[in-house]
Amino acid sequence: MGKAPQDPATPLDIMDTAIVYREQGGVDFTVARADVRDIRTGQRLPMHYVSVKQGRTGAVCVAERNGRLLLARHWRLAINAWEWEFPRGMGEAGEDPARTAIRELKEETGLSASSAQATCLQHMHADAGVLQDDIAVVRIALTGNDDPTVTETDWELTEQTWCTPEQIDGMIERGEIADGITLAAYTIWRHRR
Repeated sequence: MGKAPQDPATPLDIMDTAIVYREQGGVDFTVARADVRDIRTGQRLPMHYVSVKQGRTGAVCVAERNGRLLLARHWRLAINAWEWEFPRGMGEAGEDPARTAIRELKEETGLSASSAQATCLQHMHADAGVLQDDIAVVRIALTGNDDPTVTETDWELTEQTWCTPEQIDGMIERGEIADGITLAAYTIWRHRR
């Protein structure tokens, strides 16, 4: 590809924005409406987008140990099913992506890491069409032989396992990993290692 593309001017003029729904507490789930005007035609269009914690940067943890990556089995209400995923979560106020990844890894697995073990590989967006988000893909290089633990109080996790890249490739081929954030983070990790 080489040269960066020259994007044309922004096609939409944002006339007004308003919050149509905000969940209080929890993850601060918000639906916003943007009234926009198509610059070429002048047509006005209502558009909506969603944010969690006002679009604060979250992190997906690609935890690596001895050539294997950690996958966790999460229950996801939106699809009413279990999914194999990399541990991940939303950032807290004032937290950088590496700190978010380290905290989420500890909360979900019991595994500890230091900032020296965490490297931000890239930022991505889960769905730039409707989500106001920023997700840091963070590689965490672990040492030792500690195994992850699932606590009895964590209703969303059933098991966690260390997989080779070849095992993950097979899971993807068989459709056993379908989570978009995990698939994207794995692709980024493969290209950056």
